[in-house]
Amino acid sequence: MAKDQLKKKIKIHAFVQARQTSKRLPNKIFLKLNNLSILENIFLRLKNSEILENIFFIIPSNSKNLKLKKFLEKKNYQFFCGPELNVLSRFYKASKKLKSEIIVRITADCPLVDYRLMDNMLRKFLKNKKVDYLSNTLIRSYPDGLDIEIFSKKALEIANIRANKKYDLEHVTPYIKRNFKCLNFLNNRDLSKLRWTLDTTQDYNELSKMFLKNKINPNLSWKKILNKA
Repeated sequence: MAKDQLKKKIKIHAFVQARQTSKRLPNKIFLKLNNLSILENIFLRLKNSEILENIFFIIPSNSKNLKLKKFLEKKNYQFFCGPELNVLSRFYKASKKLKSEIIVRITADCPLVDYRLMDNMLRKFLKNKKVDYLSNTLIRSYPDGLDIEIFSKKALEIANIRANKKYDLEHVTPYIKRNFKCLNFLNNRDLSKLRWTLDTTQDYNELSKMFLKNKINPNLSWKKILNKA
């Protein structure tokens, strides 16, 4: 992780937002794909980044997520615990404690997230000094499940102070997207109809078939997965 020269100057952290209490598919983060849990797949698919300084799992601090906390401790994954419902505050408190300067938000329903795509997005973000938010979801062109959001410490701090709508607090970035300079990261063709996310039992069944059929492992790039599919 973090071989790029950019890392030496800026603390760039991936925050993987995770919880046990998903309404549609509880405990989905522990489900296995290629004999690895969803969380392990995500960690292993991010850890070879040339720009990230570190990966942190950002989880609720309540007793409902005790199994998740123990799992992360066992795996020796770094994590931060904060408010369950005010996820914006959870992110802000984590960034303050960890001294994050740029935050990459990943949600734990994206088991095929790719560090190569993330690094390309980070390079574009770092080149655009006036931009406080960049993602590939403002206008969707990548498969659903490759969602990546990048934003500045400044934008997160201001959002934490000013945002007060329940939706903004729960989803972290809506206030930032409405009030800061944003940039979209487009693919060269529209693949937005492809569903690679994990939200329901049906999603899990489809992903399991996909992993098995195409022998997907954490080192396989999203482009190679696409070519195999």
